[in-house]
Amino acid sequence: MMTLERFSNLTEAYGADLRRWPEGERAPAEALMAVDGRARLMRDEADALDALLDSVARPVMSSALRDKVVASAAQAGLKARASWRFWSRLAWISGAGWAAAAFAGVAFGFSLTGSLTQNQRAEAVFYQASLGGADDAEVLGE
Repeated sequence: MMTLERFSNLTEAYGADLRRWPEGERAPAEALMAVDGRARLMRDEADALDALLDSVARPVMSSALRDKVVASAAQAGLKARASWRFWSRLAWISGAGWAAAAFAGVAFGFSLTGSLTQNQRAEAVFYQASLGGADDAEVLGE
């Protein structure tokens, strides 16, 4: 169901012509306009604004202005391309730095894991050795 506030927002966004509205909003808008005079008034106001905007003459660009814009864009493109090379190199160097840091982290992790594993194995051996003092007959309940 369409509310008057939603209708107002859609009218402001898309104008009075329901063909410009999202497809799922058209039928609820028509239903609201059929029962609410305020919705019809909003649509009429939007229609008047649409007509005013459509009546404004579109500016025509002179060929001299067009040539100046194209030349300016071409000149800016050359400058942008030179700065792009610098940032591209910097990004590559930065990426190489990140890769080296990641590799160092992995290598350190492997070396640390090896020593921790050795310590855990040693602790397990000591623990098992301390348990070995019991007689097998006691453990097995014989």
